[in-house]
Amino acid sequence: MSVVRKASQRATIKKKQETKKEVQSLRQANLLAELGDANFGTLNSSKDGLIVSYDYDTDEFVLISADQLLSVSAEDNDIPDDFVDVLEGELDLGAVQIESVDGGAF
Repeated sequence: MSVVRKASQRATIKKKQETKKEVQSLRQANLLAELGDANFGTLNSSKDGLIVSYDYDTDEFVLISADQLLSVSAEDNDIPDDFVDVLEGELDLGAVQIESVDGGAF
C-alpha cells in the first residue's frame, strides 16, 4: 500500500519585480553643445561672437556677450592689473573726441 503524505507548505508563484533599466550612452560628445550641462539654445548666426561661460546658479555652461563678461568681472570693483595695463597701452587719449562734457549741477 502506498503512503500519501500531506504537504506542509504550499508552493506560491510570485511575479518577478520589474527593474528599471537605465541606458547610458558610451559615445563621447563630439560637440560642446552635446554635453548634458550645456545650455546654448539654437546655435545660429545670432550666437556668433558669444563666449562660453559657466553659470554657477543653473550649474550649466551658457553663452554670454563680451560686455556681460566685463560687467561681471568688474562687479567686485577689482579689475585685473594686466587688463588695465593692456588698455593703457592701446588707448590713445589724443584720438578720443569729446564734444560736450556735462559736469552735472553743483
